[in-house]
Amino acid sequence: MIFFDFILDLLSSKKCYSCNKEWRFLCDDCFHKEYDYLSSCYICKWSSNNYLVHDKCKNGIFFDKTIILKHYNSKIIKKLIKDSKFYWLKNIFKEFSNYLYIKFLLNHKIVKKDEYLIIPIPSNFLRKIKRWYNSSEELCLNFSKISWIKYSKNIVNKVKNTRQQSKLSKKDRIVNLKSCFKINKKQIDKLDNKKVIIIDDVISTWTTINELSRILKENWAKEIIWLIIASD
Repeated sequence: MIFFDFILDLLSSKKCYSCNKEWRFLCDDCFHKEYDYLSSCYICKWSSNNYLVHDKCKNGIFFDKTIILKHYNSKIIKKLIKDSKFYWLKNIFKEFSNYLYIKFLLNHKIVKKDEYLIIPIPSNFLRKIKRWYNSSEELCLNFSKISWIKYSKNIVNKVKNTRQQSKLSKKDRIVNLKSCFKINKKQIDKLDNKKVIIIDDVISTWTTINELSRILKENWAKEIIWLIIASD
């Protein structure tokens, strides 16, 4: 797989989407020019220390913090994400994983790495076949390699092919997600008292992340931390 990625890099040399500098899809200078998503509670959008959900916002909310890199309204960020998801440039996720790890360290204190577990958002089998890979899995795998935090892929399965959330009302989103995730009972012990890190490219609402967080908390996950490339 490493050799295959190397050949892809040679055939389609990396150039910064913003300044055309070679060797990176988004160089450090251009990345830092993009507007940061400031530390806030993802529920009420008001300022919050290290992206924690406010205590007053926790009614019915099961995740603990949502760390977000950039705003999705950036044309550069939006194009990078779309190309990585739909045009098979998954090496873009490697670069975003590096930036996510830096921001994670700035906003979360790690005492013992064995207290943590990285898991992806499960994808329906048919959708994964259509795209060839799951973007959340790619981000999680890359993040695990950088951070040396254990990654486990099949703790949660998606057992229902849901409609696209962004096209639904809030009420319909909740119905759409009902019973779509299921814990793999053979791996449930891995969750016991763990601080779970879940990584994805974009979120527009908290319904999906909350439903998955609920399943994990009900099966003894201690804390749920979301890392996201971009959001509105």
